[in-house]
Amino acid sequence: MPSGLNKATKEKLREKLKQVLSRASDVVVEELLESVLKPAAPPSESLTERLLNEKCTPNEIHLALIYCRNVLLMTHMQSPDNQDFQTLNRLLIHYDRMTSFLVQATEKKHEQTWKALQAEFLKEGHAHLLERAISHWSRKKEITLYNYYREIPVSVLARLVHTGRDGFVIEMKKNDLAPLLSASSDGISAYTRLPDSELSIQLFVQEVTRNTLHWRYGEFLPLSREKRRDVRVQSSTLIHISLDGPEQQHWHGTVMDLSASGLGISFKCDKPFQVGDILEFSVILRGDQVTGKGAVCWVHGSKGHYRAGLAIEHEQESFMHFNNEVTRREKNLMGELTLKGVPDCLITG
Repeated sequence: MPSGLNKATKEKLREKLKQVLSRASDVVVEELLESVLKPAAPPSESLTERLLNEKCTPNEIHLALIYCRNVLLMTHMQSPDNQDFQTLNRLLIHYDRMTSFLVQATEKKHEQTWKALQAEFLKEGHAHLLERAISHWSRKKEITLYNYYREIPVSVLARLVHTGRDGFVIEMKKNDLAPLLSASSDGISAYTRLPDSELSIQLFVQEVTRNTLHWRYGEFLPLSREKRRDVRVQSSTLIHISLDGPEQQHWHGTVMDLSASGLGISFKCDKPFQVGDILEFSVILRGDQVTGKGAVCWVHGSKGHYRAGLAIEHEQESFMHFNNEVTRREKNLMGELTLKGVPDCLITG
């Protein structure tokens, strides 16, 4: 216990803590008081959790500790050995460290609690969207399911047999559902868009009968790829691209995916181009050199390795080249889907 601290001062500290931390129990107040009076023992994390669980805010805890510090400081200065500056210095160092520890710990815990509340609010908002979607699907008696196979969209319109809070049931038609499920990496999942929303929801096959397919709801996802104007396909063979920018700058890279109106590219360089730059490009498609201009939509990466998206400004000839290449690749990919056959989840015996 600090020099000069008597029972009256200790009681004063206790009363001040109770006054500021009015929602804290006597047990927690007593433990906090003991932490104040024992320089060798830092406050425990469990104390921090109990303070917050009893609705004490970080500001209230900080204010209570400031009051205690002032009381201890005045008590020490009024004691007979008030010239013992080393004792006073040790007291202040301990107290400031303890205050910093408690305040940081309570703020961290408070932030975690707030984030958990935000997640709960978001979950509640998603639940509301799902309720609206269920009502919409029930009225229409049908639902559109989709997937992507190497960027190629695969969709099917299915008739609803039943909708519920945990999932829904559709009519079983293997010929329509086989490509849809083959497009997913696991063979048991697909997606559907929530009506009047920028979200889709992942779906998983729960049960299959000869006539019906039961789906359960998964997580909510943003509709990023659905905003594309044209079908996009991944490059099954290597396509090199040359890019020329302002001030005679040059880049070389590889086309990762392409559509009739855009390119996704990968490249290495020390200084990449910027979003909004207009670049001239050159690629070889089916033995023909195709040139054009494009605007940089996005650039991601670091340490010399980058990926970027290019919106193409086509002339008629270059547009035909790209459109034909996309159509050819799309047919090849759909052929791959056919060869994959019926997913195991659709085999009912």
